[in-house]
Amino acid sequence: MGIKTSAEIARILKENWDKSKDKEAWRVLAGQNPKGRYDMFIGTSERLWQLKMEHTGSNEVTGFGLEVGKIDNDLKELLGSGAPVPFGMISPQSHKKKDLAIIMAGVQQYSSDSTHSLCRDYVSEKQAKLDDMLDREIERMSSDPILRRRYKEQKERERKSYL
Repeated sequence: MGIKTSAEIARILKENWDKSKDKEAWRVLAGQNPKGRYDMFIGTSERLWQLKMEHTGSNEVTGFGLEVGKIDNDLKELLGSGAPVPFGMISPQSHKKKDLAIIMAGVQQYSSDSTHSLCRDYVSEKQAKLDDMLDREIERMSSDPILRRRYKEQKERERKSYL
């Protein structure tokens, strides 16, 4: 399986979730990389997927992902590291019914160190491709004045301190 959009990965994850007999084994680990993008890893007892996303508006993200492969004990340990925090993601799906979306919610582990380690040590050869696709998509979106304004506003919000 090659690189897919975050919407396509969400659909694949939903199909795997529906078929899963061991839903308790599913884990989510997220963290922010030095570019300010989010890496999210979703693992089952057998497989691992990665999503790389960037906020493009207050409630909007763009992203790409891939199936990393089989999961081993080292990966399971990394997926369990970090601080537990709630997460939610709504992924609109292109379909005949315009309001169709996949909604994911639950508790994830959050650790930028662990996600960086996964990116560097386990899926390093694919990271550059994911980053390049995300860069190209953001460049494409930047040609649209409305999307460019939303993206700039989001980046400004991220720079402000909340303390």
